[in-house]
Formats: sequence, structure tokens, C-alpha cells
Amino acid sequence: MAMRTLSSSTIGIAIVAFWLMGCGLTAAVGAPGHYPNNSGPIILSNMNGMQAYILPIGATIQRLIVPDQRGMAEDIVLGFDDATQYQTNNTQYFGGIVGRVANRIANASFSLDNHTYNLGANDRGNTLHGGFNPLFENSTWDVLEADSTHVKLRFISPDGAQGFPGALQVTATYVLTNDNQLQLDIEATASKATPVNLAQHTYFNLNGEASPLNVLNHELYINGDYYTPVDFTQIPTGQLLPVYGTAFDFTKPRTIGSRINEVTYPPPHVGYDHNWALFGLGMDAANKTHIGAVSNEAQLAVTLHSPASGRYMDLYTNMPGLQFYSGNNLNGSTVGKGAYPYPVYGGMALETQVWPNYLHEAQFPQSVLRPNEAYHHKWYLRFYTKPAAAAPALGPSSVAVKNAASVKPAPAPGL
Repeated sequence: MAMRTLSSSTIGIAIVAFWLMGCGLTAAVGAPGHYPNNSGPIILSNMNGMQAYILPIGATIQRLIVPDQRGMAEDIVLGFDDATQYQTNNTQYFGGIVGRVANRIANASFSLDNHTYNLGANDRGNTLHGGFNPLFENSTWDVLEADSTHVKLRFISPDGAQGFPGALQVTATYVLTNDNQLQLDIEATASKATPVNLAQHTYFNLNGEASPLNVLNHELYINGDYYTPVDFTQIPTGQLLPVYGTAFDFTKPRTIGSRINEVTYPPPHVGYDHNWALFGLGMDAANKTHIGAVSNEAQLAVTLHSPASGRYMDLYTNMPGLQFYSGNNLNGSTVGKGAYPYPVYGGMALETQVWPNYLHEAQFPQSVLRPNEAYHHKWYLRFYTKPAAAAPALGPSSVAVKNAASVKPAPAPGL
């Protein structure tokens, strides 16, 4: 990286500081890439070498730099070097917040309060992630607050946008803590009754974003006893099936690749792209949720581990569902950071959400937001490593080795 002269740096800092003062923002002035044109990333950092690059475009996580078990920090999320590609070339929905209703709506229509609304049929006759107009992930959000540890962004979706009723005001607040948590709170209010299901759509590879190793070596735990089976167009059938003993059973950690070849429906791709019912929810889930949320507090939904890097990632949420997508559609045609072509299973998404097609399934958790109500989605990540087990010792010292090799569970996030 070329060195900048003191004079040019000083000028650059002064320009950014003046712009921020004029907008009423507080930001870490002088950090690389700090949005003088409102399109570059806001860089959050902590004392452990972890960094999160947040783009105003789509409230997107462009980079997430996390140390491995050797202390080497590297990017673990898929995406693009050029921020504008998130608006022009992001057919995989890398990194952004999708909505107004994430996932699928059957027949690209729904009824609410005795009125039928027609949407864009962008996925085999159905609506996926809001339809043909990727409004939330393609638009540039307003930066309301920013410093070296947090950023708060806002987007207003107009009444009628994407075919949905009511103006929707959304804020997304990212916070990076010194215990390696990246916390995202998505909040929304509406001018009219409207369905809301906003989801963070980052792709992870804990081996490293451009690693030659795909995610099939990752060990995955999902806190869900049931999943929602789908039809040929990936619309849920309305049933819940138990995961136990099937290829969908991650109630105990196991590698993603161990049974992925059994997941062949719907064709043509092999792999996971399914919704899990979290936290023991069953067919009575509609009675246990309110405006999409199971509770006010986030609960542990997922633990992900790469044996190659030693990284662990816990995902906490207050949403009732998780869409686990194993990157089945990646095939090398999407060229990401550093001109790296992302291969099949090169990354995986963990989208916390209301269950797909809930607008057509009354027994599913519901998320309809009305005036004077608030939607609040929590999506919290926690990263850590565990020390490697000590080598076997001779004689009595083996007891000490056993004690040294035991690892206490990391504390839960301060939620």
C-alpha cells in the first residue's frame, strides 16, 4: 500500500471531519475508507485485531476480519472489493440486508386486511427477497451515527415499494465489541399495516474468504428440532418434519459435508437451502411469536467451527427461523475479492428470519407490523478459538495434561 504524505493525510482528515460535522455524525476520523462519498466502508475495529467493514450500500458487511487459532487475522465473508458491484452484480445477495420480506412468498401475492397485493415474481413464479427490485440491498442507506466501534444506518422504503403497503422506516445498528462480538439490531416502524421480515444475508467461510477449502469441513450445530420441507419451487409445504436421524439433523455438531449428498430435493442442486424451526418451536409457533420475534432477548441458534482455522462462530437471534444455505448455486462464475471465483460450497449463509411463506401459512410465526408498533430483529455473532489439546504426557503428569486440555465454555454475549 502506497504511503500518503502528511499533508495529504491532514487534508483528507479535515475534509472527512468537516463532512461529518455538517451531517451531525461522530466517526473515527482518518480510518481508511471512511465514506466521504457515502459509499466507502465504515470500519469498525477492536483491540483484538478484529475488523468489520460496513457499507452504506445495503447496510452490507463487506469484510469481516477475524483472528484464527494462530492469531492470524483474515477476511471470512464473501463479497466484492468494489462497493458498486453490490448494486450491479450481486445476484447472490452477498452481505446485505434483504427485504421487505426475505425468502419466498408463494405466487408472488398475499392478502392483508381484506386486500390482495401483487409482487414481482422473480423466482419460478414466486417472490424471493422482495422481488425484482432489490431495494434494501441495492440502496444507499443514510449513516446516522458512526465511530470506531459502531455504525447506525437508516433506510426508508416508500409506500408501495416492491408492491408492499405502507412506508417502512428501518435502522440497522452494527456494534463491534472487545470480546469479539459483532451485534446487529434491525428495527422498523411502518405507516400502514405491512408484512416485515428483514434478514442479514452474509456468506461465511471460517477457513478464510478465498481459502481453497470450502465449507463442507465446517462443523455445524443448529438449535432446531424441525425443518420446513419444500415443494419443487422451494415453497414450504406447510408441514414441519423432525430432523432427528436425517441429513437435516445438526442437533449435535457434525460436518456439513457428512450427509450433504442426501439433500437432492428440490433439483437441480445438491445441498442445503432450508428453514429450521429454532428453539423447540413446533406447529404452535404462531402463538409463541410477536411481530416475528420469539422473545426480546437473543438466544443461541448456531455454532459453527472450522477445524482448519480453529475459528468458532456462535450466532444468537430472537427470530423463530434459520435459513441455512450451503452455497449450492456458487459455481465459479461469481468473481469476488481479489478476482477469486467462488466455487460451489465456497461460502454459506445463516439467515435468521420468520419462516418462509408465512403469509400463506397461518400456523407459521407471523410478522405483520402496524402503526405505533415496532419490529426488532437481533442477529449477534460471537467469535472465539479454543486452545489445542496438549500432547499426551508420561506418568502422573497426564492428569495435569487432562486438566489443561479442558476448556470452559465462553460466556454468552452481554445481551
